[in-house]
Amino acid sequence: MNIRICTLLAALFLAGCSSFPDKLQVDDTTQLVIYEDAASKAEQVKGKMLRWGGAIAKVENKPDSTVFEMVYYPLNGYGRPIAGEESMGRYRIHVKGFMDPMVYQVGRLMTFTAQLNGLEEGMVGEHKYIFPTADVSAYYLWQNVQRIDIGRVHVWPYQHWYINHPRPYHRGVIIRGSVGTNGGNPTRSSGNATRPSGVINYPKPVNTKRTER
Repeated sequence: MNIRICTLLAALFLAGCSSFPDKLQVDDTTQLVIYEDAASKAEQVKGKMLRWGGAIAKVENKPDSTVFEMVYYPLNGYGRPIAGEESMGRYRIHVKGFMDPMVYQVGRLMTFTAQLNGLEEGMVGEHKYIFPTADVSAYYLWQNVQRIDIGRVHVWPYQHWYINHPRPYHRGVIIRGSVGTNGGNPTRSSGNATRPSGVINYPKPVNTKRTER
């Protein structure tokens, strides 16, 4: 009897520890690229698979695709980004087709699997920025998340992080609070599917400011 109870408890424990949602699963032998390597040695890991998450900072609709600019956050055990007080930086994800910015709003949390393309130069406000970029394989938009308002992050850039801008760049991420009540279950979405180049030292993490309504 005790053996049966222990077996049942073990099965329930394993079920409770189930990992990533089906669309975010990758083969156990897949070597996933971490954000630091993509940002610092993109040419060496170009074309490899990644699985990253973060908060939406910007949604850009192009004629045949959508580009998500994301603030990077690490993932928890089942694939949801852990929005905290620090971020390593930003990246861009290219998705085929139209993604409605009214649904994929700034501050929502998403998780992606994608193939790394390399680096591309862009702007954050009036500052030049080098983004790791990737083509999406699959994605999840999470419900009941802490909505992140991209407002006033304090970044102290290293020499290669922001090009020719030795002064601190002030832009922020302010946590407004949670949305929804269903316990953080993911909304499944279908998908088609760091640092800048040359960085030697890791940049100081982005400091964010938490506020509550």
